[in-house]
Amino acid sequence: MFRFLDLPAEIRDQVYHDVLASDNARRPAVHDDEPATYEFDLAILLVSKQIYHEARKAFQDNVFVKITTPWAESIDHISSEGKVPIITTGTKAENFDSFHLWISIDTPGTSFNGSAFSMLICLEDLPAFTRMWHLSNLNHQGLNRHLRLNLNLKDPHVPGRKIPKDLQGRLLRPFGLVKGLHSLSVNGAKVLPSVEEALKIEQSVPDPSPEECLEKATTLKDTGNKSLQSGNYATALQQYINAFAAIHITVSGRKRYIHADGYYMRECSSGVYVGQRSDYVRLIIRVKLVANVIQVYLKLKDWEEARFWGKRSIVLFRSSLNGDDDDNLGSGHDKWEWVKRSATMGFPARAEMGKILYRTALASRELQLDDEVENLIRAAAIYLPHDEVVQTEKKTLDAR
Repeated sequence: MFRFLDLPAEIRDQVYHDVLASDNARRPAVHDDEPATYEFDLAILLVSKQIYHEARKAFQDNVFVKITTPWAESIDHISSEGKVPIITTGTKAENFDSFHLWISIDTPGTSFNGSAFSMLICLEDLPAFTRMWHLSNLNHQGLNRHLRLNLNLKDPHVPGRKIPKDLQGRLLRPFGLVKGLHSLSVNGAKVLPSVEEALKIEQSVPDPSPEECLEKATTLKDTGNKSLQSGNYATALQQYINAFAAIHITVSGRKRYIHADGYYMRECSSGVYVGQRSDYVRLIIRVKLVANVIQVYLKLKDWEEARFWGKRSIVLFRSSLNGDDDDNLGSGHDKWEWVKRSATMGFPARAEMGKILYRTALASRELQLDDEVENLIRAAAIYLPHDEVVQTEKKTLDAR
């Protein structure tokens, strides 16, 4: 049996890194709608004085960021809405001092007075935090003009030592997304003027307008259509996912997260969609993208994914019309009267909704879900009265 301390120092250092580095302590989310987590095993620091002194260097190589606000609900919002992994909160976070960046967010006139709420995250997750903040400001126009942001950098291990320029940039650049603040201050650790100036320049760049976002999504969708027609299915799928992202919809596995609804609640004042409601145009693009994603999965013969994307959209649409969120698409439930009613409403993307219904039927057929197939084809025929293929299938069903 060998003694651990008899191993060469470089091997011991690798073991310390494997145990204590943040990238190794990160655990993937169990579910798509949850953030990742961190599990730091610090027991190795208690083995002996020598191992403590050797191993703590590996732990100190991690870069931690502390966030403090006067609002308790901000912790849940950052975790649940932003999917930002949080290492710890409460007293442990408030007392933790080995951070490189302390983010303090409040409003003018706010006094923490013992009511501060802190959380600790890793540098790797800082972009997710600022992106979540950016989307919140888009959804709640004018939010940032009421907020003050203080960024305090420090070397947690050698007081007063300047943080390297590259690390300063990694700590500050993500805040380029956080625009229109009441005030911003950057302090501590010999902040380089060039890094601070780069941050402020990025913050001064306005966000793309709703019109620009809609046109970008349309271009990406059209590019995806060309890839689909050329048989480049994986490329087409990625271009459709990018199109969703252009209108602030994040696709992660089987989850879609719709952000910044409030940003689109106005009329387009320029561009190809001038005079149309931005939220209306966005809805139409969303439905078209779903129909196209289903088509990609059909081409890939991934029947389960095709049916999943279709079924989810059908259930959501039906629920928006009559409040019925039952996900049963088969017989035994009188759930298709809404199709007939909605067909007379002139809702946007009616034809694309018909394609979703029909393409979902094709996937269900491959999965031998016969009850679903009949209902879906009959529903598709209502939305696609001039589609010869769909109408022929309906006639076949009627002749039984």
